[in-house]
Amino acid sequence: MGRHLGDFPLEKLRDYRPALENKPRDFEAFWSEQKNDLKNERTKVETELREYPVPSVEVLDIVFTSWDGTPLNGMLVKPKSMAECPVIICFPGYTGSCGLPVDYLKWVSVGFAVYVFDVRGQGSSPDFGNYQNGSRIPGWMLLGIHQPENYYFTNIYRDILMQLKWIRSQDSPIIPTKLGVMGSSQGGGLALSAAGLDGEMDFVMADWPFLAHFERALDVALSGPYMEIVNYFKWNDPQYSTFDQVIRTLGYIDSVHFCESITCQTLMAAGLEDAITPPSTVFAAYNHIQSANKNIEVYPQFTHELNPFHDEKKLEFLSRQLENNPHDTSGIGKQQLFDL
Repeated sequence: MGRHLGDFPLEKLRDYRPALENKPRDFEAFWSEQKNDLKNERTKVETELREYPVPSVEVLDIVFTSWDGTPLNGMLVKPKSMAECPVIICFPGYTGSCGLPVDYLKWVSVGFAVYVFDVRGQGSSPDFGNYQNGSRIPGWMLLGIHQPENYYFTNIYRDILMQLKWIRSQDSPIIPTKLGVMGSSQGGGLALSAAGLDGEMDFVMADWPFLAHFERALDVALSGPYMEIVNYFKWNDPQYSTFDQVIRTLGYIDSVHFCESITCQTLMAAGLEDAITPPSTVFAAYNHIQSANKNIEVYPQFTHELNPFHDEKKLEFLSRQLENNPHDTSGIGKQQLFDL
């Protein structure tokens, strides 16, 4: 059932729940401090309505100025003329952007509004973070790797905390009756981390998440962003003298370390031939999630790729989120919003 690319067989994956040996002892205190530091930060958000050819859909372009002045580009795609409805925050994949409104119409078609922002330094968003070390390896995985408090992904998590605060505020263009997160690859890892960090999500959808179970990923991944770290050691630290320091920093942002705080409904997916986010790293995250209502879909011959079959599963999952929603008086989810 699939070649597994040298990873564990499916029977072992189902039970793979590694001990969190690299979770920093001050993990909770570290993130409590980050939240406290952001408590009084104010965001500047500019929105502009975009002309869009689908008459029942509204698209707003957003520039979200985050905690350090970095302007993050994003958009809101929502059912037109609705002041409140369920909301999904969608996180892009590594090096990706928030894309085009058409990418989110399937979610809007069942009654959800979608927020999506380019991650700092990726897509069309700049990065105003200051880093003291560079690397011969291109990309973002090593930026600030020796300083957990200013590591690249620590700063992204700060951005997410600020975005969540704004989305729940009276300044947001739409009131979320339910709030969930979703994403694939980097987006999947950010969705898991956001859900655990926030603690109040209604649902999570995470496909083959990146940023999960670094200690194993560095051993078994064959391509993709994990290799930036692998090659850092080859070319910058061939005898691994800074390994403990690097793993400690990664421990603060490893999505597996947030999964024990996830108690909401969760849908995940794994491809058994995925060499970028190996199946064992995905199951490590899944098996640490505490939700009593969780499911992982397995695709034996899929690699790290778009999966329309799983999109169908996600539509079913989202439709169930609308059931018994006391705020849903519009009939959305019971009828088609528009014809594609």
